Amino acid sequence: MEALKVHGLSDKGMVRHNNEDYFGWYVPKDSGLSRFGSLFAISDGVGGSSAGEAASAEAVNVLLQEYYFGDLTEKIPDRLKNAFQKTALHVFDLSISHASARNMKCTLSTLLLKQNRFFITHVGDSKILLLRGNELIQLTKDHSLVGKLMRLGLLSAEEARVHPNKNILLKAVGDGPLLVPDFYSGMIESGDLFCMITDGILEHATHEELKSFLLEQGCSQEALVELLGELNRRGGQDNMTILTVKADKT
Repeated sequence: MEALKVHGLSDKGMVRHNNEDYFGWYVPKDSGLSRFGSLFAISDGVGGSSAGEAASAEAVNVLLQEYYFGDLTEKIPDRLKNAFQKTALHVFDLSISHASARNMKCTLSTLLLKQNRFFITHVGDSKILLLRGNELIQLTKDHSLVGKLMRLGLLSAEEARVHPNKNILLKAVGDGPLLVPDFYSGMIESGDLFCMITDGILEHATHEELKSFLLEQGCSQEALVELLGELNRRGGQDNMTILTVKADKT
């Protein structure tokens, strides 16, 4: 079994009036639910309005509710995908049925840890990273215009950070009633540190700087406060959220 150390922090930054980021997790203590593993989710609302706040909160909370308590298959990968699809449908339904939530959308990235395996569902440009040893590996693919241009070799990481269209998403929860997320899975190694972030974290820090911070400062709550404080001092142009999960063998 894995002993999990979980820390999370969200900040609206220095420019935005609202925080459209949202995160949540559930680590079951009940033996009946523990068979489903521990689930972590992070979301970034799209749209720059109160609808973005609602979208991200609805997405995370509905997904956790559906995964653990929904009438879904017992098979873990399919259960996670089904919960994600039900969540996407819920957000889309809200976006077309309430004038105040018109066209609400969000990113949604989820990490499920069960025994020695991890499972990921993902849509948007929030990121799930894995610090293993001295390497910080991005496990998800950005569904953004600059992400696609980078994969095509047309943009460097530095160019992508300052690109005028860096906020354009090619895929988001709320796009339609049917949404198939990216799905990844792999094995957990003792000492793995999973790091889930919204795009605001890398607005004022490079991938290498984030890796160095995690290696040097670790992932305590105090360390996350220090990190977001530094990013705010650098400008805090966007909402910023980070959720870290450290897996240690018991």
